[in-house]
Amino acid sequence: TLFGLRRIGKSSVMMEAKRHLEAQGVLVSAVRVEGNSGLEGLFGDLLRNLPAADLKSSMLRGIEQAKGVAAPVLATARRWLDAAGVPTPERDLQDYWPVLSEALRKGLAAQSRPIVLIVDELPFLIQNTIEQAPNSKGAVAARNILATLREWRTVPHVGMLVAGSIGLRGLALRHGLDPGAFNDMQAETIQPLDAPEARMMLQALVAGAQPELKGWNDACTDTLLAALPDTHTGLLQLAFQTVALRDAATAEAIEQALLNHFEPKLSQQFFGQFDHRLQREVEPMRGHLVRAIDLVVDAGGTGLPVDDLHAALTKADCTYPDEVARLLQEEGFLAFNRRNRSLSPASRLVSAWRDATPRGRR
Repeated sequence: TLFGLRRIGKSSVMMEAKRHLEAQGVLVSAVRVEGNSGLEGLFGDLLRNLPAADLKSSMLRGIEQAKGVAAPVLATARRWLDAAGVPTPERDLQDYWPVLSEALRKGLAAQSRPIVLIVDELPFLIQNTIEQAPNSKGAVAARNILATLREWRTVPHVGMLVAGSIGLRGLALRHGLDPGAFNDMQAETIQPLDAPEARMMLQALVAGAQPELKGWNDACTDTLLAALPDTHTGLLQLAFQTVALRDAATAEAIEQALLNHFEPKLSQQFFGQFDHRLQREVEPMRGHLVRAIDLVVDAGGTGLPVDDLHAALTKADCTYPDEVARLLQEEGFLAFNRRNRSLSPASRLVSAWRDATPRGRR
């Protein structure tokens, strides 16, 4: 899994992963499902985007030759794998899903070539599925989606990369979904650039600026980098665009451009994402999350030992400190250090946001 803020480079990492896998002969189906919902919105897109026509034909033949496959199940498989037929209503898909998902899993398992499924913004699809369906049908569909993805991950030559700008764990807690449906996946994070990398990226942006940014020198680079709360690629691009649009090529001009034009965008486009993550939660969870963030940021140094955080949260009547810590890691607030079993801010951006945001607003 690859969860985190928008504009920190997730899409670039997924595109590069796709390119690298395809260069090695892996069959990759990559879909972005932010505006989709339901079984059709995910599995239909994934299967239609499989790049090998012979693979899809082979899967379809296996389903057609299986015994006891109902006509509506077969019709859906044909539409997804052969682009033939009309859409199946979501309510019918739900009825036939146990049979259809198992038939599709067997079809994937029968292949010998490595396959990787990349799903960008899966949490939004899960959220849309729950919110757009009446009564509890959306939650049922969401459980089916997560369970099916896990079943498909058990196929030896099928890999999966799931990404999103919001996490799955918070959704699971809010809507009664089973976190065990995705606990088998290894979490990865996008790290900010280190100092040399950030300098190289900024120099490349200057070199490629159109029109040319005249007068830019190393002192300008130093001034811009020193003013940033962190060095995520999206943050660097936003800051450079801000100064370049104003032909700011002196230390004073850069500082003024950042103060007057970059900081409002920083608050809206980056800090605002942290605000929205907390605002989705209700009490008492939200209070526990805010308390945990404050404890970890204030600890500084090598971080706050996990046991100390658990003790502090338990003292504050939190009965699920493990879930608080996991949710904050998945949502991009905290990072876990396995060597000393401590938690630290996931990046300097988290500390900058916390220090700039009054507690009453969080």
